[in-house]
Amino acid sequence: MITKYEVEMSREVLQNKLTDMVNQFYKILPLYESKSPTLHQYMEGFMRELLGMKSLIKALDNDGLYMTLLGTLQYLIDNECEVRVVKADVFKAINIVKKLQKKYVIAEE
Repeated sequence: MITKYEVEMSREVLQNKLTDMVNQFYKILPLYESKSPTLHQYMEGFMRELLGMKSLIKALDNDGLYMTLLGTLQYLIDNECEVRVVKADVFKAINIVKKLQKKYVIAEE
C-alpha cells in the first residue's frame, strides 16, 4: 500500500490499523448507550483520524467502501438516533472494515 509520500506501508501495519478501526467503531455503542458526555468528541476525533487515513493512503481516497464508512460516522455525529439505529450502523461499519481488510490486506498476500 503506497502512501501519499510515496512510501510503502506494510500489510501488517494496515491490518493492525483496520483491526483498530473495528474496535473504534464498536466503542461507539457503549458510549452511546451510557449517554456518555464524551461521545460526540470521541466520534469527531475518530472522523478526523479516518479523514487523515483517506488522505494518507492513496487507495482509500477513491474507495466507495471507505466513503461509506465516513458517511455513516458523519450521520451518527450529526443526528440523534435510536439505539437500534446506532447499533445497526456500527455493525454495518464493522462489516465494511472487514471487507476493506479482505480487499487490501488478504488480497495482497
